[in-house]
Amino acid sequence: MPATDFTRLEMLLRDLALHTLAEARRTWGDAPLAGFAFNGSAAWGFLHVSLSFNPQRAAMEPPDWEHECAEDELPDSRTRWRAQYEPLRQHYDAECATHADHPERFLHTLRRVLAGMERDGVFAGTPGVRLLVTEVDADTDAEQAALDEVRRAMGLRA
Repeated sequence: MPATDFTRLEMLLRDLALHTLAEARRTWGDAPLAGFAFNGSAAWGFLHVSLSFNPQRAAMEPPDWEHECAEDELPDSRTRWRAQYEPLRQHYDAECATHADHPERFLHTLRRVLAGMERDGVFAGTPGVRLLVTEVDADTDAEQAALDEVRRAMGLRA
């Protein structure tokens, strides 16, 4: 099997995240989104979409997500993530032992997806929404700085 295709991964994660966000809005009502994160482990490729509709909880350090694994709480999203992402995740996990750059490339891909969603107006109706790519027990400030660097590289920030 060929090496992990991070371009394909980026497109897939965007599609899955958009689907999860739409299903979340249908399921949990029209409350404004206060926080969105790709929350996972780059070492193994585990990934969750974490959501908050409470601004105080989203602003905490680290954020306290009401829906830490939103894609697993939503039936259609759960089915899609398992069918479409899990095979890639397993392949990625198997490659990590021989590809030392995979964890950083994985995180960079997540940052590109999130910044692209922001650029394309996915969060336009939710001013002040907290956006983050995070790993368990990571430094939130460092993660925010890494996301801001990707935003600058994509021309979203000065």
